[in-house]
Amino acid sequence: MADTDLRSVIVWFESAEQMLMAVLDVIPFEAVHENVWSPRLVTVLLETCSQLDSLLKQQAVQSPCVTSQNLNIADYFAFFGEHLSGKWVLFWGESPEKIRPFEAWQGLASFDKASYSGHELEWWKAYNKIKHNRIENRREATLRRAVEAMGGLFLAILYCEICRDAVGASGWLQSHSHNPKANLDDHLNPMPDRRIVAESKLFSYPVGWMNRPIKAHWLWSGAGSDRFNHWFNSQAE
Repeated sequence: MADTDLRSVIVWFESAEQMLMAVLDVIPFEAVHENVWSPRLVTVLLETCSQLDSLLKQQAVQSPCVTSQNLNIADYFAFFGEHLSGKWVLFWGESPEKIRPFEAWQGLASFDKASYSGHELEWWKAYNKIKHNRIENRREATLRRAVEAMGGLFLAILYCEICRDAVGASGWLQSHSHNPKANLDDHLNPMPDRRIVAESKLFSYPVGWMNRPIKAHWLWSGAGSDRFNHWFNSQAE
């Protein structure tokens, strides 16, 4: 995949995020609206999950062990599930909320394809239903599912090695480090002391903090938006 294609991954994400933001201008993200559906959310869910499918497939086929181009969500579960399952991202709705798009995969003893059954992602199931019959299944596109799908795509972009240069050039990474993208393998080597945060319009991801508690009196000492700094400094566990 050429560098121009990788930059397109960021452009496509930001375009889909803008569509979700337009919905949120009308339907605020709060508990009473989580199950609201909209024709626009159908478009958001289809576009977001289609991007995720293409991205994870492209990452998978970089391995010489993957010879098939006919991959599906069970394959992505086997290839990437262990690393994505524990990740959370902060979503900026009416109030900041931790979103765990791959939580259904967390804590499993095995990540082979046979183990996927019974651990489906609700937002991906909705996407598949809509993809096969948009009219009949349009009400599957709820606000909660669209937000979780978008959060899952954001996390996947940060995770995929093929996107590292594009992420580095995107403006998403806030850090005092000269090369913050080198720390995005935090599922293998958590380094929260680096104080790196990836931020889009709707999401923030503090690199290395997926399994770390935020202790009393800790302050965010790295670069980042004011909204993220204020949230972190109020999150003592």
